[in-house]
Amino acid sequence: MRRSILLVLASFFVIWAVEALWLSPSPPGDLLWVMRQEGMLLTGILALGAMTAIMVLSLRPRWVESPLGGMDKAYRLHKWLGIIAIGLSLAHWVAKQSKSLITTVIGSAGRLAKVAAPEWVGILKPYAKTLGEWTFYALILMLVITLARRAVPYKRWYWLHRFMPLAYLSLVFHGIVLTPPGYWGGVGGWLLALTMILGIVAAVIQLVRDLRPRYPHTGTVLSCTQLGDVLEVQCRMEDSWPGHAAGQFAFLRLAGELEAHPFTLSDADQQNHLVRFHIKQLGDWTRGLPERMHPGTVVELDGPYGRFVPPDHDDGAVHVWVGAGVGATPFLSWLGQLHDDGHAPQACLQYACQHALDPLAQALKDAVALHPDVHLDIFADGRRWSPKEVLQRYQADKPLQVWFCGPATMGRQLEQALKQTLPSASWQLHREHFEFR
Repeated sequence: MRRSILLVLASFFVIWAVEALWLSPSPPGDLLWVMRQEGMLLTGILALGAMTAIMVLSLRPRWVESPLGGMDKAYRLHKWLGIIAIGLSLAHWVAKQSKSLITTVIGSAGRLAKVAAPEWVGILKPYAKTLGEWTFYALILMLVITLARRAVPYKRWYWLHRFMPLAYLSLVFHGIVLTPPGYWGGVGGWLLALTMILGIVAAVIQLVRDLRPRYPHTGTVLSCTQLGDVLEVQCRMEDSWPGHAAGQFAFLRLAGELEAHPFTLSDADQQNHLVRFHIKQLGDWTRGLPERMHPGTVVELDGPYGRFVPPDHDDGAVHVWVGAGVGATPFLSWLGQLHDDGHAPQACLQYACQHALDPLAQALKDAVALHPDVHLDIFADGRRWSPKEVLQRYQADKPLQVWFCGPATMGRQLEQALKQTLPSASWQLHREHFEFR
């Protein structure tokens, strides 16, 4: 999927370059003015292409999971495409603002002549310029809020993010009106038009979903158990629930609410429409769940998603599973499924938490007790986990398979240590990227 998106953006660039440098006659004007116009065109096209990919990914299409390795990877790509799109928009804005600088340097005598355009373009042009500029400022604000996630509450970011389909449609309007009329007749124009149509369809679908919010699977809460700062929730889903693989997650929403959050399904699928979550109370939404969620509460799920599934027990590798905090939940699900299947690989499960009495640590102890081939090592009460705990498990004659679910900083430290210490062909790291903001 990443290669496909990069291929689309590269296609825009190549087609633009071919048309601008070879097929189209050189426009009469000084080089700086020509560079300004072509720079505005190229950055605008690439930004719109990236934003179209963002709109498609925001729909959570299931077909992206296989090429990307899970919906969590799709959200990560969504985030970086957003940063790329805003960076390209900034370059587009800088090219637009360079008019006065170029005039100061070489004067306006060599400026490109205005191209004849349909009458409706002249009527809509002022509106397209103003709308595009203010949308650009809004995107800059969104980027700042996204990067400053600790300073801005999630709820505010969530509501601002819901306006993104409208922002996209305003930029499409900006592009339709201000793209040079002659560009639409070439291959680049056709590709741009198809991209816009795809993005418009995705944006409209997202707007309809926001106006009529309903997740595909409905269920009822059977029990809520407070385990320290973890809320264990069990739900019975209706017949539409397709079941789930161990390690997958779903977006959970209370009926009547708009806000939804992703949580790992922490049990194995028993084909009985029962699902369980262990929800760490880290933010305002999760801390308020005990007051709003009770037996009988109706919930809605979107999922299951994810490819963080149990490894093959016959692959001959050294298995190390690393979890931290609520990152224990996929391994709980794994252990349940492996017990049902009757086999589990030899593995070392390393779990980091603040205290040994952590409820998830106890749940892991109970689950591991059924698997003699799985060794549990808990790091708590001053005993800190570090990447060396994984590196010590390396055997030169066997590949090392590492599975990690936990804080992003901890995951980056682990990946860096593996890269710096072990031969690249001797290990593989599987990560759950649970950063959806």
